[in-house]
Amino acid sequence: MLREFVCQHCKQLVSANPRLKGGQRYCSAKACQRARKREWQRNKMATDREYRIRQKVCQHRWRQQKPLHEYQREYREQHPQYVELNRLKQSERNKKRRKEADMEKIVKMDALNTLPMKTNIYMLKRLEVETVQKIVKMDTLVVQLTPLQDMSLFDSRFCPDCKDGRH
Repeated sequence: MLREFVCQHCKQLVSANPRLKGGQRYCSAKACQRARKREWQRNKMATDREYRIRQKVCQHRWRQQKPLHEYQREYREQHPQYVELNRLKQSERNKKRRKEADMEKIVKMDALNTLPMKTNIYMLKRLEVETVQKIVKMDTLVVQLTPLQDMSLFDSRFCPDCKDGRH
């Protein structure tokens, strides 16, 4: 009698291998076997200290034989289609980044362009702004921050940490 199971990777219903004892979780497809090995390695790295050390030594030895800059250069030389695709994708990312930067210029028209004075005390005043012709949220609260240099304008009732208008 053939036993069937659902492969954890491809989610297909497949016949179990009768030679394997125990619960088979992956089918024989190459992609599924790679997924099984990745899962085994992830588990082994998490639980086996000796295995982790051996892997680190092997990786270090490989890195000594193939420095990163040489490995990348060789890979690009051997895979010109990768290089061209990467250039196209980078060009798209750059266009998107420029477009987002332009949008910030449109939306953030009230951004703080200069550093505020370092008095640490500011007066917050609501400003009425005509938002009909601008690209901003309609419910945005626009305020003006005014640094207070003259402490006589400061009302200490609004600052529980202040005594006599000082911190």
